Amino acid sequence: MKVGKSVHRIKRLLLQIVVTIAVLAIGVCSFTCKCSRQKPAGPPEKVTIAYARIPQAALSQVAQSRDFYRDEGLEVAAHPYPSGQRALEDMLEGKADIATATETPVMLAMMNGEKLSIIATIQTSSMAHAIVARKDRGILTPEDLKGKRIGVMLGSSSHFALDAILVSHAISRKDVEVVNLKAEDAPDALARGDVDAASTFTPYVEYAQKKLGERAITFRNKDIYKYHFFVVAKQEYIQKNPEKVQKILRALVRAENFARGNLAEVQKIVADTSGIEMGVVHDSWGDATLAVTLDQALIFALEDESRWAISKGLTNEKKVPNYLDYIYFDGLNSVKPDAVRILR
Repeated sequence: MKVGKSVHRIKRLLLQIVVTIAVLAIGVCSFTCKCSRQKPAGPPEKVTIAYARIPQAALSQVAQSRDFYRDEGLEVAAHPYPSGQRALEDMLEGKADIATATETPVMLAMMNGEKLSIIATIQTSSMAHAIVARKDRGILTPEDLKGKRIGVMLGSSSHFALDAILVSHAISRKDVEVVNLKAEDAPDALARGDVDAASTFTPYVEYAQKKLGERAITFRNKDIYKYHFFVVAKQEYIQKNPEKVQKILRALVRAENFARGNLAEVQKIVADTSGIEMGVVHDSWGDATLAVTLDQALIFALEDESRWAISKGLTNEKKVPNYLDYIYFDGLNSVKPDAVRILR
């Protein structure tokens, strides 16, 4: 009896070992196949991406710098711009296939009739926007902005952030003079004294602070506004090039995975690609989250900003669109399905 039981135990142990080896072999094979996936055959497909030359476009910059696009069989011509708004404008004019931009100019373009689709969010942050003001103009608190000249790029995320900050401090837009400024011009305008304050975003916040030195005071509130930085394209382009869009997304997901354990290198890539001093990139990073997603928060953001745009007369549209019609789900669903978290 004891011998029989021993034989039975040995057989069961051997069976467990065989099953374990088989599972491990499958896992190793799967890992090897994914990591050693052959590069696409044939010449690379050409894509033009209009990207913002700022830290918000970090994943796109990493994908380009690390050859992740090329590994997916794409030859990307990267057209840099000082802001997402400018990148979006040139894509709409047909100068690029894809653009990276924050939700505010994307929302305004959609409400004004442009047939766009959001392919993915690639970065979010609650600390990138701020109002930088001059203390020597008597501005020591947000309430002191009343009666002052404030520079802002109209139609941009900093425009929405400005109004959000003013409302949170019970300041009417009638109580301030708003001056339309390109984002890249705001630091110099502040330094010259053309404006008393400027609502802008990283890295121009840091540039303005540096130019003003001890004369600068900065107002920001992480609970007021959280931006979403998108990859977008015309719906017609996506319909004609779904495989290219998938390849772009795969490259961006690889960039996201790379960024998780290599933050210092990512920041260096951003500095080198954007021509921004490494110290400025580091100081401006804040709570930036680099992830390729489509989540419910972007719908809420677009809807909130649509109501703001309607109330400010920034669009002739009087009704908030159904933004589900402006999101391209199939691409990310095929590449990273667990990152699609939008109710439909």
